[in-house]
Amino acid sequence: MARVSYSVTTDLEPKVVWDALTEFGPRRAELWPDLSPESFKVLDRGNNWARVKEGTASLGIWSIERYEWTQPVITATVEEANAAQTGGTWRMQVEPGPNGGSVLTVSMNRKAKGFVGHVIHGIFQVTSGRFLAARTRRMLANIHG
Repeated sequence: MARVSYSVTTDLEPKVVWDALTEFGPRRAELWPDLSPESFKVLDRGNNWARVKEGTASLGIWSIERYEWTQPVITATVEEANAAQTGGTWRMQVEPGPNGGSVLTVSMNRKAKGFVGHVIHGIFQVTSGRFLAARTRRMLANIHG
């Protein structure tokens, strides 16, 4: 089981961060640096949830995730994937920062599947979230752009 938690601070207001995390249109692939536009597809959508297929083509990985959100928490649950077992989650919480801006806390609780999945989840574990935090900072920087 790969369990990793980390927090990232930003000068962006919580609503801006929230809107980016719950963006499931074409802009999503622009915001997330590792998401391949050709692998992203919204399968179904409601007011506070979305079911999407997304992946990273360069690594050959994909997953079908169900995102559900009620402020301040967004949870993504694996329905099907080639590098993670069904039922694993990402939990993202957006809170106001102590001096303005926001604090985004992310918790991953997933089990790897397949060779590539074990390598990727191993990197997440060994780096204690630093690799994932850097990826999240890049996404937040893309909001500015």
